[in-house]
Amino acid sequence: MKKILLKFLTIESVESDPINQQHALRVATAVLLVEVTRADFIVQPAERARLRNLLEDQFGLSKAELDALMEEAEADADRLVSIQHITRLLNEHYDHAMKLRVVEMMWQMVYADGEKDHYEEHLIRQVSDLLYISHSEFIQARHKAEP
Repeated sequence: MKKILLKFLTIESVESDPINQQHALRVATAVLLVEVTRADFIVQPAERARLRNLLEDQFGLSKAELDALMEEAEADADRLVSIQHITRLLNEHYDHAMKLRVVEMMWQMVYADGEKDHYEEHLIRQVSDLLYISHSEFIQARHKAEP
Protein backbone atom coordinates (compact mmCIF):
# COMPACT_ATOMS: atom_id res chain seq x y z
CA MET A 1 0.00 0.00 0.00
CA LYS A 2 2.83 2.35 0.81
CA LYS A 3 4.14 2.06 -2.75
CA ILE A 4 0.70 2.75 -4.16
CA LEU A 5 0.15 5.83 -1.99
CA LEU A 6 3.63 7.10 -2.77
CA LYS A 7 2.82 6.65 -6.44
CA PHE A 8 -0.27 8.82 -5.99
CA LEU A 9 1.73 11.48 -4.23
CA THR A 10 4.26 11.76 -7.04
CA ILE A 11 3.89 13.22 -10.50
CA GLU A 12 3.03 9.84 -12.06
CA SER A 13 -0.48 9.45 -13.41
CA VAL A 14 -2.82 7.16 -11.48
CA GLU A 15 -5.14 6.64 -14.41
CA SER A 16 -2.56 4.37 -16.02
CA ASP A 17 -3.42 1.51 -13.65
CA PRO A 18 -7.10 1.40 -12.60
CA ILE A 19 -6.64 -1.75 -10.50
CA ASN A 20 -4.01 -0.10 -8.30
CA GLN A 21 -6.13 3.04 -8.14
CA GLN A 22 -9.19 1.11 -6.99
CA HIS A 23 -7.13 -0.75 -4.39
CA ALA A 24 -5.56 2.47 -3.08
CA LEU A 25 -9.00 4.08 -2.75
CA ARG A 26 -10.30 1.09 -0.82
CA VAL A 27 -7.32 1.15 1.53
CA ALA A 28 -7.58 4.93 1.98
CA THR A 29 -11.26 4.59 2.88
CA ALA A 30 -10.51 1.74 5.27
CA VAL A 31 -7.70 3.73 6.94
CA LEU A 32 -10.12 6.56 7.73
CA LEU A 33 -12.54 4.06 9.27
CA VAL A 34 -9.74 2.49 11.30
CA GLU A 35 -8.76 5.94 12.53
CA VAL A 36 -12.30 6.50 13.79
CA THR A 37 -12.18 3.25 15.76
CA ARG A 38 -8.92 4.39 17.35
CA ALA A 39 -9.94 8.01 18.00
CA ASP A 40 -11.30 7.30 21.48
CA PHE A 41 -8.25 5.12 22.31
CA ILE A 42 -10.39 2.01 22.87
CA VAL A 43 -11.15 -0.39 20.01
CA GLN A 44 -14.20 -2.46 20.90
CA PRO A 45 -15.02 -5.82 19.26
CA ALA A 46 -18.29 -4.25 18.06
CA GLU A 47 -16.29 -1.60 16.21
CA ARG A 48 -14.10 -4.18 14.47
CA ALA A 49 -17.20 -6.13 13.44
CA ARG A 50 -18.86 -2.96 12.14
CA LEU A 51 -15.70 -2.06 10.22
CA ARG A 52 -15.74 -5.45 8.49
CA ASN A 53 -19.44 -5.10 7.65
CA LEU A 54 -19.07 -1.60 6.24
CA LEU A 55 -16.11 -2.53 4.04
CA GLU A 56 -17.77 -5.73 2.87
CA ASP A 57 -21.01 -3.92 2.01
CA GLN A 58 -19.29 -0.99 0.32
CA PHE A 59 -16.76 -2.90 -1.75
CA GLY A 60 -18.29 -6.39 -2.10
CA LEU A 61 -15.12 -8.19 -1.05
CA SER A 62 -14.56 -11.86 -0.35
CA LYS A 63 -13.48 -12.89 3.15
CA ALA A 64 -9.84 -13.22 2.07
CA GLU A 65 -9.86 -9.85 0.29
CA LEU A 66 -11.52 -8.24 3.30
CA ASP A 67 -8.96 -9.73 5.69
CA ALA A 68 -6.11 -8.46 3.51
CA LEU A 69 -7.69 -5.00 3.21
CA MET A 70 -8.19 -4.69 6.96
CA GLU A 71 -4.65 -5.85 7.68
CA GLU A 72 -3.21 -3.37 5.19
CA ALA A 73 -5.41 -0.52 6.45
CA GLU A 74 -4.44 -1.13 10.07
CA ALA A 75 -0.74 -1.24 9.16
CA ASP A 76 -1.09 1.99 7.18
CA ALA A 77 -3.01 3.60 10.06
CA ASP A 78 -0.13 2.67 12.39
CA ARG A 79 2.24 4.64 10.14
CA LEU A 80 -0.17 7.49 9.45
CA VAL A 81 1.17 10.95 10.16
CA SER A 82 -1.51 13.06 8.47
CA ILE A 83 -4.91 12.46 6.91
CA GLN A 84 -4.34 15.08 4.24
CA HIS A 85 -2.75 12.75 1.68
CA ILE A 86 -5.66 10.34 2.12
CA THR A 87 -8.30 13.01 1.67
CA ARG A 88 -6.41 14.40 -1.32
CA LEU A 89 -6.55 10.97 -2.93
CA LEU A 90 -10.28 10.68 -2.25
CA ASN A 91 -10.90 14.20 -3.55
CA GLU A 92 -9.12 13.39 -6.79
CA HIS A 93 -10.97 10.15 -7.48
CA TYR A 94 -14.29 10.08 -5.61
CA ASP A 95 -17.32 12.09 -6.61
CA HIS A 96 -19.18 14.12 -3.99
CA ALA A 97 -21.69 11.33 -3.30
CA MET A 98 -18.94 8.82 -2.54
CA LYS A 99 -17.09 11.29 -0.32
CA LEU A 100 -20.33 11.84 1.58
CA ARG A 101 -20.69 8.06 1.84
CA VAL A 102 -17.24 7.87 3.45
CA VAL A 103 -18.32 10.43 6.05
CA GLU A 104 -21.51 8.45 6.68
CA MET A 105 -19.49 5.27 7.19
CA MET A 106 -17.24 7.12 9.62
CA TRP A 107 -20.31 8.17 11.63
CA GLN A 108 -21.56 4.58 11.58
CA MET A 109 -18.22 3.55 13.09
CA VAL A 110 -18.71 6.09 15.89
CA TYR A 111 -22.01 4.55 16.93
CA ALA A 112 -20.79 0.94 16.64
CA ASP A 113 -19.87 0.96 20.34
CA GLY A 114 -22.94 2.95 21.34
CA GLU A 115 -21.05 6.07 22.39
CA LYS A 116 -20.01 9.24 20.57
CA ASP A 117 -16.66 10.56 21.74
CA HIS A 118 -15.55 14.14 21.07
CA TYR A 119 -12.28 12.87 19.53
CA GLU A 120 -14.26 10.83 17.01
CA GLU A 121 -16.43 13.80 16.12
CA HIS A 122 -13.40 16.04 15.75
CA LEU A 123 -11.74 13.59 13.35
CA ILE A 124 -14.86 13.33 11.21
CA ARG A 125 -15.21 17.11 11.15
CA GLN A 126 -11.61 17.40 9.91
CA VAL A 127 -12.15 14.79 7.22
CA SER A 128 -15.43 16.40 6.17
CA ASP A 129 -13.76 19.76 5.77
CA LEU A 130 -10.92 18.26 3.74
CA LEU A 131 -13.44 16.40 1.52
CA TYR A 132 -15.46 19.60 0.98
CA ILE A 133 -18.52 18.20 2.75
CA SER A 134 -20.74 21.05 3.94
CA HIS A 135 -21.62 21.44 7.60
CA SER A 136 -25.27 20.60 6.90
CA GLU A 137 -24.23 17.38 5.11
CA PHE A 138 -21.92 16.57 8.03
CA ILE A 139 -24.87 16.93 10.42
CA GLN A 140 -27.23 14.95 8.15
CA ALA A 141 -24.68 12.13 7.93
CA ARG A 142 -24.45 12.06 11.73
CA HIS A 143 -28.22 11.93 12.14
CA LYS A 144 -28.46 9.20 9.52
CA ALA A 145 -26.03 7.06 11.51
CA GLU A 146 -27.48 7.70 14.96
CA PRO A 147 -29.15 4.70 16.56
